[in-house]
Amino acid sequence: TAINNKGYLVTSLHMIKGADSIFVENGTTTRNLTKLVFSDPSIDIAVLKIENEELSKGWSVPFIFSNRTLDLGEKVYTLGYPREDVVYGEGSLSALSGFKGDTTMYQISIPVNPGNSGGPLLDEQGAVVGLVRGKITSAEATGFAVKSKEIINTINAFNESELSVPTKKNALKNVKRNEQIKKINPYVFNILVYKSN
Repeated sequence: TAINNKGYLVTSLHMIKGADSIFVENGTTTRNLTKLVFSDPSIDIAVLKIENEELSKGWSVPFIFSNRTLDLGEKVYTLGYPREDVVYGEGSLSALSGFKGDTTMYQISIPVNPGNSGGPLLDEQGAVVGLVRGKITSAEATGFAVKSKEIINTINAFNESELSVPTKKNALKNVKRNEQIKKINPYVFNILVYKSN
């Protein structure tokens, strides 16, 4: 998931562990090499930067990362790559904490697959409210997501000047869901991990 217009992306750390090279692609761009900028194992996130700066020159990321606290039962949706094409899922917030009461996470009623990890969790206004972490238990139709508030805090603490997270001016507010998705899709990526052994 893109963080800003400078080619930075956030994903799940467990997805890229042990990788020798990490590429990203989606419906609008072919394979692009990234580099790991930093990671926070405590909330399982990694920040990547697309090496080819030409690619992000025309970027206009339409969504913000929201630092508000969501309400139980609030409608949310996901976009991710459990297979080659981007896949949409919808549901609601089923708990304000994650597995074993983890307060850095939400529990969601959207079935998630391994390929959903690192994809955005979005609210009805198209703001990123979390990062899908994937299934932690064998419970059916249960997914978890790291709260975007945690992501904002850890990235701000990293203090890299180019790595600002947009939290104001959501261009997707009051836009219909199908239009939101069209605008978001170019900024959600399939992560391709290569290991030498």
